[in-house]
Formats: sequence, C-alpha cells, structure tokens
Amino acid sequence: MVPLRDHLGALYRDTIAVSEAARRWFDGPGRLWREELPPGPRLAASMEALGVTTRLLAVMNWLLRPDHYGEVTVLGPIDCPELPPLPADHPLLATDGGPIALASRKVLARAHQLAALNGETP
Repeated sequence: MVPLRDHLGALYRDTIAVSEAARRWFDGPGRLWREELPPGPRLAASMEALGVTTRLLAVMNWLLRPDHYGEVTVLGPIDCPELPPLPADHPLLATDGGPIALASRKVLARAHQLAALNGETP
C-alpha cells in the first residue's frame, strides 16, 4: 500500500501542473478566444474558467492544511462539492481549455476519493 503522504504529494504536483496550464491558456489564447464568442457561450466559458480556478484553489487549500503535514494518518473532508460533467456541447471542450477544465475536475475528484478512503464523507 502506498503511504498517504505519497498520494498527497502526487495530487499536489498534479494540481500545480493543471494550475500552470490553466494560467497559460486562460490568460493567453483562451482569453482571446473567449472575447470572440457570442454572449451566451462567452458566459459559459467564463464561468467554467472561474470554476477551474475555484476547484484548483480548493484542492490546494485542502492539501496545505496543517494537519496534513508530516506522517499523515487521517484526512479531513474537502469543502468543495464535486460537479457533474461538462455538457458535451460546452464551447470550452472544443478548445485547448477543455482538457484543463476536465483535469481540474479530476484533481478535485481525487481529493474527494482520498478523503473518503479515510472514512470521511466528502
């Protein structure tokens, strides 16, 4: 069995990688792409961009809790709900931002799974 610390470390590294990809895309080509969209799709893309940021910050906040330092034996619940999948017609899915949005959901789901493995309800 892999120690809990190793799971937390891997999740931390993956969260940082997704955060960096999100910053590069949403602040660069994604911003330019969004500005060209009609109002409805622009709002949907902007809301998902905010959702990506919220999810990643929630995971980082949970990972960096003081009681997760050292030899971790118990994890508390993460205070960020999991979301349903993005609709298949979401405008972001046809761009390089789509995999980033999906990856942010996956790291959040992993945090929930780790918390649940410790007998906590997410």
